[in-house]
Amino acid sequence: MKRARSVLKELWLPLGLAVVFVTASFYQQQLVVKLGIATATQLSVFFPYALGIGIWMSFAYLVNRLLAIVFWTPLSRRVPVPRLLRDVTALFIYGLAVTGIVSVVFGKPIAPFWAASGVGALVLGLALRNIIVDIFMGLAVNFDRAFEIGDVIGLASGPTGRVIELNWRTIRLLTKEGNVVVIPNGKLDDVILTNYSRPEPVSEFEIPVFLDFDVPANRALRVLNASIHSVVGHAGILDHPAPSVRIQGIALQGVEYRIKYYLNPRQAGPDGSVSDELKAPGRAQHEVLRAVLGQLNSAGFQPATPKQDIFHAARPQRQLDSHSLADRVALLERVELLDSLTEEERTQLSSQMHERLFKEGETVIQLGDHGDSMFVLCEGLLEVRIAVKEGQAERRVARLQAGMFFGEMSVLTGEARSALVVAVTDALVFEISKDHIASLISRRPELAEQIARVVTARKLRNSEAVAAANSADPETEKISMTAQLVGKMLAFFGLKTKIASFARLERVKEIESS
Repeated sequence: MKRARSVLKELWLPLGLAVVFVTASFYQQQLVVKLGIATATQLSVFFPYALGIGIWMSFAYLVNRLLAIVFWTPLSRRVPVPRLLRDVTALFIYGLAVTGIVSVVFGKPIAPFWAASGVGALVLGLALRNIIVDIFMGLAVNFDRAFEIGDVIGLASGPTGRVIELNWRTIRLLTKEGNVVVIPNGKLDDVILTNYSRPEPVSEFEIPVFLDFDVPANRALRVLNASIHSVVGHAGILDHPAPSVRIQGIALQGVEYRIKYYLNPRQAGPDGSVSDELKAPGRAQHEVLRAVLGQLNSAGFQPATPKQDIFHAARPQRQLDSHSLADRVALLERVELLDSLTEEERTQLSSQMHERLFKEGETVIQLGDHGDSMFVLCEGLLEVRIAVKEGQAERRVARLQAGMFFGEMSVLTGEARSALVVAVTDALVFEISKDHIASLISRRPELAEQIARVVTARKLRNSEAVAAANSADPETEKISMTAQLVGKMLAFFGLKTKIASFARLERVKEIESS
């Protein structure tokens, strides 16, 4: 009932006009007398024709309006309907009405009428050639359905945007800058068009990265794979289909690697707006490039640049090598935990630590194991998993990138492994044992406090211990946790008695005892 009232409300004007003209035709003679038209010969002759024209045109208006309410409006709720199709349908309905007026009202044969119309159309077509080309190209676009309203398309050497309107002459695109670009339909006849929304809304993107020939391919693939996997889930970058890295070719600049990832622009925008959706590819590219540059920097090499080299001596080294002692020292300088070590101490540790390579999917450390070593990730990407509740399967809680350390609590305090760490990509790590750390702290026990501060700061960041400490002062909380960790470390290394020899640690003792 409510639907019927709504339809009648929208049809009252065309329906009323049709009823008025039909009623007037039945009482034509009475109206002529009432309106005084009978005395005017010309008006009395024209009046029947006016009623006939009104009947045909009012019914055409009624049919067109009824078609819009019953067909076009429900259809547009499911799929976008180009305005051009509505206009063509309306033109066809009114064309039939004009044909009926010529044949029925004026009693003229239709064939000569269409012939005369054809001659007029020819003359008009020559004058409006460009407009007609646009109209027919618009019809071809609608019937071909290469794209629809809502699709994101790009023209070769032209703009990229979302289709917001298809009409008789033009296509309107909304660009990521928020501008509306109007493209004549005729221009689509000789231009290459890319539809980023077909056949699936998921689009594939590629970014080329050039690295020097000196960089081993396995290292490059490991680092670049870690880069792209580290930003999965950010800026709409999809986990499925999985991103990948491949060697594209060899050029004068160096070896070309292609980073491939997938994006659904309609799910990437934080606010879901059209303009934000169009910015998604640029935002995703920014995230990927940021991750690539960060991983390359942590691994110790940089993108290749165009160059011409003339060597009069041994060719200079262009990237850090994990097998070189000097390069290992340089890599350890970038690790936050070991930032307080001297050059001599880093050299000592670099010569002692062991290099280990883990394949994709391999377990690096197992939850609950008792280990006596910690690790520094040199290249690749690792995943930290824990079981939130007992009996549940482990789930990812963090990802470790190049330059990060893990497993430090086992080597510093003897605690069991608190998480499962798995290699997401091939990963190169350095293993540092308890004896290596004990040797450093034995000679310089204040390192215990410095290392404990770094570990405590990370623990507070990860567990949000500051927020859980109620009204406790964050700095006091940090000092207290640091003091407790220092005590555990010195006791674990058998160096507890040496703490009294260092004035810097007296404040820690006081806090710990209080």
